[in-house]
Amino acid sequence: MKLQNFQNTGFEFSLIFANGDNIIVNLKTLLGKHVSESDLSSAVIDSEWGCLEFCNGSIDIEPSTLYHYALNNGDVIRQSSDRHLQPTAFPCASGVG
Repeated sequence: MKLQNFQNTGFEFSLIFANGDNIIVNLKTLLGKHVSESDLSSAVIDSEWGCLEFCNGSIDIEPSTLYHYALNNGDVIRQSSDRHLQPTAFPCASGVG
């Protein structure tokens, strides 16, 4: 389940995934030990893997990990109608997850 788009204010992220789910979640618990608040502005999406990356790719969150964390800890704003699909893991070279 690739991450397609995001917006953030501090650790509060609005995440849009390939299945159409838009989830608002605070990522401080997941990221806080790895990414400082000042490094949050370095966040980008790896276009090939759909990972959320920080610090020029030295820290990344694998999309399946991010999706499951967001579902369990966030607020779903729009959820896809096809709920039988399972998230697919896209391996990233390093990082969280």
